[in-house]
Amino acid sequence: MIRGRTRHERLLLILLAVLLNGAALAADSSLSSNSLDAAAARYTVTTTKLFDDVVADLEFAISENNYRITGRNQIGKAIADSENIAFPRSTIIHFCNLQTAKEVFDLNPDFLLHMPCRITLREKQGDVVIEARLVPENDPKLMEITAKINAMLRRISDYAAK
Repeated sequence: MIRGRTRHERLLLILLAVLLNGAALAADSSLSSNSLDAAAARYTVTTTKLFDDVVADLEFAISENNYRITGRNQIGKAIADSENIAFPRSTIIHFCNLQTAKEVFDLNPDFLLHMPCRITLREKQGDVVIEARLVPENDPKLMEITAKINAMLRRISDYAAK
């Protein structure tokens, strides 16, 4: 159980779990695929807008692109609550379009690892950093779809930053 341990012990346990999980994945060569091996590119913009305004604008832009928000992880709040400390707000917004997901699945089911789309936002020295995880554009069967997804991710991020 992690709760009864010191912060240092909890961090060491988490690090050990991550390392063991990574080693297990690396050992299973059946998990690799060209579309999955590409490093995740990022698109980053920064704004001086208020954090809550950026969240609202992201949510609006996501819905305007016919995507549905499938989850929100308020990492900053979770850390602040867990450690009983002040911690910068940071959130991950997950979103997906079922029609696009079906197209991707039909062409390359392994590519679903990159779904749903994700955009993060975090406070940094009075600004809000918006970062979109772009999907790899290295699968010839998916190039048209992934180019559209990445363009949409950039538009959504830019809209939220303005």
